[in-house]
Amino acid sequence: MIEQRLPEAGLERVARVMLRAWVWPINLLALTYAGLPWLAPLLQSWGLHGVGALIRQLYSHLCHQLAERSFFWRGYQVCYCHRCTALYTTIALAGVCCGLIRPTRGLSNRLFALLLLPMAIDGGWHLLDDLIAAPLRSPDSSVGSLNFWLRMITGALAGLGLVLWAYPRMERLMRELDSMPLRA
Repeated sequence: MIEQRLPEAGLERVARVMLRAWVWPINLLALTYAGLPWLAPLLQSWGLHGVGALIRQLYSHLCHQLAERSFFWRGYQVCYCHRCTALYTTIALAGVCCGLIRPTRGLSNRLFALLLLPMAIDGGWHLLDDLIAAPLRSPDSSVGSLNFWLRMITGALAGLGLVLWAYPRMERLMRELDSMPLRA
């Protein structure tokens, strides 16, 4: 009887560890996703053009990758735009902070929507300007320009809002599941 219960106890321990450490695999994914676009230009500068091009191709489905709206590193374009850089870097860094602090009180739905609104307005404005080719904004997208800062700030606000809305909810859910008996 004891021998039969040992595997169950081991599985329960594994399940409990997973419930308590949920944030770290998520953060590893976020850090990887935020970091790979910077790895591509580094690899290309080392002569590994095929690998860099593959990473760039993977991200091309998720970002427009316009050169005038992107960073360059070591002479090669980073695989996503300024706004995506701010968005995903903020998600990765705020996720690590939430992993260390483990907050259980998050943003309300209304405040989360409010933090997404600037990106929706700015991004929508840029999209409209691109579609109808009207001078709705300055053509200057260089680092330090107003357009650059609007992209960076709105991306960072959206990323911060997402993490501060989602991570505490997940933390509460995992704590609730962890407090429940796993066996019937």
